[in-house]
Amino acid sequence: MKMPNLFIVGQPKSGSTALHQFLGQHPEIYMSNIKAPHFFCKDFHRESDEYHRMKLYFDYRDKESYLQLFAKANSEKILGESSDHYLYSEVAAEEIFQFNPEAKIIIMLREPVSFLGSLHNHFVKVTNEVEEDFTKALALEEYRIKGECISPRIMCPSWAYYSQRITYYEQVKRYYKVFDPDQIKIIIYEEYRKNNARIYREILEFLGVDPEFTPQYDRMNVSKEVRFKQLNHLVNNQIIKNTTKTLFSQEFNDWVREEIVARFLWKEVTKPPAPIEIKQELMQKFKPEVLKISDLIGVNLEKQWGYDRI
Repeated sequence: MKMPNLFIVGQPKSGSTALHQFLGQHPEIYMSNIKAPHFFCKDFHRESDEYHRMKLYFDYRDKESYLQLFAKANSEKILGESSDHYLYSEVAAEEIFQFNPEAKIIIMLREPVSFLGSLHNHFVKVTNEVEEDFTKALALEEYRIKGECISPRIMCPSWAYYSQRITYYEQVKRYYKVFDPDQIKIIIYEEYRKNNARIYREILEFLGVDPEFTPQYDRMNVSKEVRFKQLNHLVNNQIIKNTTKTLFSQEFNDWVREEIVARFLWKEVTKPPAPIEIKQELMQKFKPEVLKISDLIGVNLEKQWGYDRI
């Protein structure tokens, strides 16, 4: 059975979907048709089951069904998947290492305030978030930790503990603890978005495949908001999704999401940035974390992300 040797572990809303698609075009790389199986974040499996009191989410829990995602690979050198909550998971790094200690790891980091705003907007679109106002959603964290004010549709309650998503140092350190640094590639989202071609070539060199290949690039992380709320709420019902997966397939669900939901139920918008006073407050809060992760990975993110002015 063919085994994956590349894991794009997150963050969400930091270009992992685009990278998955770009890498999948390379003739020496096979990326799973199901982008985010989330097989190795078993802590989230347990949390989700306890919260929903049933196995409502996370379809890929046994090794056999997981490896079927790569059964159609041929002679490709790299087999990969992109589960963007592996970085936030406390157990995924060790689980991946035990599965394949020779694997390559790609971590994508985004400026914290921008990341949280995009993540919140995404959760609202897919009905994982009950509070549409970003600032108010951030303020609900202390209640959510107590089990209050959480969307009944969120996969795991801790996914909406927004400030805990910014523990970049701790999250990345888990991968450095078990993998050799040469097996880990850190991508800074802002650099990647600015220069797709250069970063893509660096990734191909990191993976040891032909770096001359050029994919068909597409836009990354286009901001969208819901056009028809009631219909969007209906199609994002997980019970309906699970039923259609049983009747058809996960690939069918993904097609519906990409070709129907994203195209007709959501509309592209220019999202205004967080109010300047809120942004400065959050940047001040997250600055110590930016300094720590900068030191860990050897990149001056304080200056690159503008935290040197805070």
